[in-house]
Amino acid sequence: MNSKRNPGSAPRGTDLMRWADLIDAPKAVRGASTGFTILVLGGLSAPVAVALLPVVGIAWLPLVAVVAFVVAAARIGSAPNPWVHGVVSALSAYLLVLPLVVLGGRPNPAQIAMTAGAAVVVGAVTGLVQGIRRDRRK
Repeated sequence: MNSKRNPGSAPRGTDLMRWADLIDAPKAVRGASTGFTILVLGGLSAPVAVALLPVVGIAWLPLVAVVAFVVAAARIGSAPNPWVHGVVSALSAYLLVLPLVVLGGRPNPAQIAMTAGAAVVVGAVTGLVQGIRRDRRK
């Protein structure tokens, strides 16, 4: 097969490596792990929060999710593209907890999609803000 490629373009197998160069992988893993822990502990503590303060019940899980995504995305380290790093970290934290959500009952596809979307948006904004703060310190 004769395939025409642009000069200087890399083979398809290295596309993933280029993408991985946009983040600080060890910091992304640590951030995702911390975000996962916050999501699990927040989900487990929801009944206690509702029992102590019923008004909190409606906002508890969304608030826990936003906090978890911010914490996960805030560790940008030396990532060249902090917003991409934030998205990867926050979305990874949610993807780690997603099997527990599915095992907990009938999964709601709309809720899963909206939470994943929130992880992307919150992760991108947090990463961008942290990148600006990091660059100002230099």
